[in-house]
Amino acid sequence: MTRTVDPSEITTEVRDGIATVTLNRPRLNILDLALLRSMDAAVESLEARNEWRVLVLRGTSQAFSAGVAVEDHLPDRIEDTLRSFHALLRRVESFDRPTIAAVRGHCLGGGMELAMACDLVVAAETATFGQPEIGLAAIPPYAVARYGRLVGPRRAFLDLATGRTFPATEAMAAGYLTACVPEAALDGWVEKMTEVLAGHSRVAMAVLKRALREEREGDPFQAAERRYVRELARTPDAVEGLRAFLEKRPPQWGSAR
Repeated sequence: MTRTVDPSEITTEVRDGIATVTLNRPRLNILDLALLRSMDAAVESLEARNEWRVLVLRGTSQAFSAGVAVEDHLPDRIEDTLRSFHALLRRVESFDRPTIAAVRGHCLGGGMELAMACDLVVAAETATFGQPEIGLAAIPPYAVARYGRLVGPRRAFLDLATGRTFPATEAMAAGYLTACVPEAALDGWVEKMTEVLAGHSRVAMAVLKRALREEREGDPFQAAERRYVRELARTPDAVEGLRAFLEKRPPQWGSAR
């Protein structure tokens, strides 16, 4: 049974042509199944509104988002979780208007994938990034399909296979970020960029985004998701990794148990 999301955990504002969706689930904006569904509904509600021209996703507290709730990766919930999460990611990346992720604090796991779905990602220099799923015997299907296009296959393998956490400056050098700025300059950067993007023809922007999406035909995203659900998510190692995290103990893989 999913919990009830407090209205304060996700807010939507449209002002001066800019739509802003803000996560506010203390402390780390963990994306559990209930919050994923609420966020998808919030983003979906914007699709029919014509008064905005740029979408900004941001988080409050100490993180953009530290990822999808670990307990929602267990076998009885994983398919519902991925279905809801990937619906949100596809909705964000398929918008015909520009999208910007503004990142402060931790941007990990599903949080990093959510930012990845946006057209532009700007981060404060103090932000941190990583895809730690491998440490729980899990994989991030969206990142498997998308991350290598941004940073190259060797760097993608390094980050996905080690689960390492790295600073925003390194994410910028690798090609994941659009910009990396001082903490105090983040909001100003977003304001200036939204002004530039909002000033262009909406029709031309929509055509540009469709053309860029066509370049991704033959999308490996669904294949990565199927492999995760069918070949990994229900294995003893996958369940052990999640249980160990929730029980705050080291995992014991395979024959080590």
